[in-house]
Amino acid sequence: MTADDAGRAARDEAARAEYQRLRERGEAWRLMRTVDGELTLYRPEEVGFVGGGPGVMVRTVGGLRVLAVVFTAFTVILALTLPISWAQGRPFWGAVPLALVSAAFTWYAVAIIRKERRAVELRRQRGVPAPARYPY
Repeated sequence: MTADDAGRAARDEAARAEYQRLRERGEAWRLMRTVDGELTLYRPEEVGFVGGGPGVMVRTVGGLRVLAVVFTAFTVILALTLPISWAQGRPFWGAVPLALVSAAFTWYAVAIIRKERRAVELRRQRGVPAPARYPY
């Protein structure tokens, strides 16, 4: 065990003790590794969007932005399809549930993007690094 490993183990143990103390007081904190590997306490609103894990397709906020743009375009196309199909005398009713589902996915992606933006701002104010995507 190197001196750095011993120092990290001591810092990890101190973070775990602080986490237990806060949990006993009833406070909701999360104990997570940072991008530099240190254990750090985060308020729930400071965590934001942590991509990764099994089965996750979108792993970054940029990917969420692309997804939101695609779903927005799909919603607009479907919303325009209905009046056009009515004008032709053949209403395409299948566009209604598809547009609603697409709008719901757009809303969800935008909500996650806003949550991450707020988390980044809160972490910056407190001087805490970003949480790691994957546990290590």
